[in-house]
Amino acid sequence: MSRLHVLLAFVGLGLGLAGAASAHHSQAGLFDSGRTVEITGVVKSVSWSNPHGHIVVTVTDDKGATTDWDAETASISILRNRGADATGLINVGDKITIAGSPPRREMPQILANSVLLPSGYEFTFGSADAHFPEGKSGKLVGKATLAADVSQAKASANGLFRVWATNMADPAAFPMFKGGYPLNAAGKAKLAQWNPRDNELLKCGHKGQPLIMISPLPMELKKQGDDILMSIEEYDTRRVIHMAPNAVAPQEHTQFGFSRGHWDGTTLVVETDHIKAQYFDHEGAPESDQVKTVERFKPNAAYDRIDYTLTTTDPVYFEKPFELTRYWVWKPEMTVHPYECVDR
Repeated sequence: MSRLHVLLAFVGLGLGLAGAASAHHSQAGLFDSGRTVEITGVVKSVSWSNPHGHIVVTVTDDKGATTDWDAETASISILRNRGADATGLINVGDKITIAGSPPRREMPQILANSVLLPSGYEFTFGSADAHFPEGKSGKLVGKATLAADVSQAKASANGLFRVWATNMADPAAFPMFKGGYPLNAAGKAKLAQWNPRDNELLKCGHKGQPLIMISPLPMELKKQGDDILMSIEEYDTRRVIHMAPNAVAPQEHTQFGFSRGHWDGTTLVVETDHIKAQYFDHEGAPESDQVKTVERFKPNAAYDRIDYTLTTTDPVYFEKPFELTRYWVWKPEMTVHPYECVDR
C-alpha cells in the first residue's frame, strides 16, 4: 500500500476531542492514540449508530489491489451533543481521506478523527481544529441546528430538575476516569487480567455504577413521586434515587446498585451500595460487590452548572477511598434521546 494511501504520521496525540469521546467506550486498548494515520479511498458503506458509527472505505494500492478499511467514528449521540451532523456529507461512492488512530494490531481499521470531503472541506468527529490545512482554508463543515423547544425547557426547569450536558472541550468536565487510582495488590492483579478485546464493555449496556457517570451524553434529573429519576441518554440508563430515609435496599446486587439521596442545602447527596462486581473504569480497573459510592451534585447560584464529586470506597480492590470530579452545564436546547445501541 503506497504512501499516497496510508500516511503514517507520528504527530503525538493530535486527536483532540475524538480520542476523549472514544475513551468512555473502552477503545484505549484497541487503537494507538499516540499515532495518526491517513487513508484515502472510495466510500463503500456508511452507518451512523450508537455507540459508534462506521465508514467502510475501499483503498487501492499501486498494484491495483483493494482493501476495505473500517473507519470507526463517534456515535450519533456524540455528534448531536457537540452540534454536528454528518448526514449527507459522506456518501457511498465519495473519494475521501480519513485521519485517525491506527489499530494496535495489523488490521485495516482506523479510529476516525477527521474526514477530508470531496468538496475540499473537512468534517471532524470531535476536534475544533482542522487536520487538513490543504483543505479549503482549513474550514470545517457539519454544524447542526438542534430542533428543540428552548422556551419550554426554560419554563419547566426547576432547580436541579432539568437536562444537563457536557462541555467536551474542557478536560475538567470530560473524561472523569483518568487512571491513577489507589489500587491495592488484588486490584492491580485483577487489572493485569483485563483483555481490551474480550470484555463486556464492548457490548451495549454494560456500564454500571459509577462508570456510567463518565457519559458525555445528556442527563436529566426529574421528580418521580417522592424520589428522583436520573435519565442518561447513553444505553437509555435509568437510575432511581430513593429520597425516603427509611428506604430498604433489596438483597441482590445490581448494575447500578441501590441509591439513597438527601439534600445538603441545594446540593444533592447520593449514597449507593448493593452494586454488583464489574468494571470500575473503561480500561479494566475492577470493582467488587463491596464497592460504595457517594455522589455530590452541587449547583451554582444560576443553576447553569453542576459540580460533581464522586467518592468511591472498595476495600477489596482499593487501598483507600478516593475522589473523582467533573461538571455538567445546562443547555436548554439539549434533550435525552433514545439511544438505540448496536453491539460492536
